[in-house]
Amino acid sequence: MMSATCAAAPDNGLPFDPLATTYAEGDSGALTLIRMKDTGELCFLVADNKAQALGMVPYTSRIYDFYLRRDKSGYPPFIFQMVIPMESRGQLDDDLGEWQENFHLLPVYALFDVKTGGQVVCDKPFFSASGLNASHFHARIQNPNHERLIEIFLTHMPRLHKQVRDQSISLP
Repeated sequence: MMSATCAAAPDNGLPFDPLATTYAEGDSGALTLIRMKDTGELCFLVADNKAQALGMVPYTSRIYDFYLRRDKSGYPPFIFQMVIPMESRGQLDDDLGEWQENFHLLPVYALFDVKTGGQVVCDKPFFSASGLNASHFHARIQNPNHERLIEIFLTHMPRLHKQVRDQSISLP
């Protein structure tokens, strides 16, 4: 379930401290690990400057390490929830997930692979479902901004791991 403080962050001015980021000059997308000032909660902030889109995902070690978990069959599907704040209705994917005022809570089902060197490669399309606790994800995510935020989140995670290590940030 999505935490209210993580979902509300962009509306409150910047009530968080950035801890580590993949932002690089000239790159339109970035993944940033943030800590909420009031609760200490960790979240991932996904930004695509080109589309002027934001997404947030609450931190868990399972989400943070998703690309490190490989079983004998390969990498299992990655299922997580992304909050797209300040989104207006009347766009693609409106019937997916759940709405809480102008926050779109979007469950995501993503397939991916990890290449030599740790590069995450997305296997599009991404899928979702109605509601937040779906057992089947048959609806294709069609909004290009949503697709781009998901892609940034997946592909930037190894770089974020490097930044966290380089800055000696201890995570739960």
